[in-house]
Amino acid sequence: MLIQKRLIQTVKTKRWFWITTVVATVLLGFGISQLLQFQEATAESEKEVLPQLTAELDTLKAEYNAQQARWQSNLLAQVAPTLTDEPTAVKRQFVDFLEEIGSPGTDALVFMLQDPSRSIRRKAVEALGEIGEDARKAGKNYDTAAIALTTALKDDSPEVFREAVQELDDVAPTSAKSLAFVVPALIEVRRRGSSNTRDDIIDALGRIGEALAKNGQETDTIRDALILSMDDDSTKVRTNVIVELSDIRAASPETFAALIPALSDDAKSVRARAEDVLIKLGKSRAASITPMLVDALTNNPSAATRGHIVDVLGAIGEALVKKGESDAMVVKPLLVALTDTDSDVRRNAADELGEMRTQSPDAVTALTHALEDSSKNVRSAAQKAIRRIEAAK
Repeated sequence: MLIQKRLIQTVKTKRWFWITTVVATVLLGFGISQLLQFQEATAESEKEVLPQLTAELDTLKAEYNAQQARWQSNLLAQVAPTLTDEPTAVKRQFVDFLEEIGSPGTDALVFMLQDPSRSIRRKAVEALGEIGEDARKAGKNYDTAAIALTTALKDDSPEVFREAVQELDDVAPTSAKSLAFVVPALIEVRRRGSSNTRDDIIDALGRIGEALAKNGQETDTIRDALILSMDDDSTKVRTNVIVELSDIRAASPETFAALIPALSDDAKSVRARAEDVLIKLGKSRAASITPMLVDALTNNPSAATRGHIVDVLGAIGEALVKKGESDAMVVKPLLVALTDTDSDVRRNAADELGEMRTQSPDAVTALTHALEDSSKNVRSAAQKAIRRIEAAK
């Protein structure tokens, strides 16, 4: 009887075990099915909602960062005035900190530009330059730093002033907002400081002008400012002005009118550079520059200057011939130069006609007459020119 009871109990236990197992299996299968359906629904939802949530999150992050930057900027700008009576070492550390945090420290650095210590003001200028240059390289807005540096251009210290010029050159602002401040400020101080500092100003203006030219923007303001510095008493500055005019490709009547007189400059380097740039710019504007060169050739009392003008005319004529265009506008003044009172000018004119390989009958006739010139050098140049013209045929 006892054995029978145990057997019945064992059977019942097994039955509940299997019932429980079956139920659990069914429920587990149902749960897995529901879980898979939930995951599929979640994945579909994520495809639709996640990008939107990500965009909203990015917007919130940007707003937060902007607010944080404004908060830092305002706080630091309030701290800066409290350091007026602090030791120089403390203020130097503060400027270092402002440079390290970047753009949020700009307003405080502007205040530090008023510090009684020249070294602190210069250090603040350096920090502004670093912040502006780093922002430019990172593709961020750097108008605030560039505009702040124009404030330092008014500093009484030559060292701080020159540092501001150099930092502006490195920052190289190009936005309309910053240029509205920077270009007029540089033009205003273009005659201030040592020749080296004035040369730095020309570099800064030229760099800005070149960047504008590459972007197809107007450079007339910078061109006119450079031209005004053509009368600087420094040979280095005058030469640099000509270089920068070339770099911004300012091929205009105003530029030609400034460069042609430079062919008579007291400095050989200025004359040579002016000739090179007139040739470079004049090749694409032959119709514009040739009448101006002809006028200068006729009216300039300096034989050396007339010789430079002949060089420019010859180079422009050679470019016209290579392009298959008429060289008549150049040949005519060169034939006039072939009868110049100075033998060097006549020889130079013969050389240029030969270099051009002109096919003008008038040129060959004039060169033939030059074979009887009183100068041996002119006769030799005319003979060589005729050989070149004949060989080109």
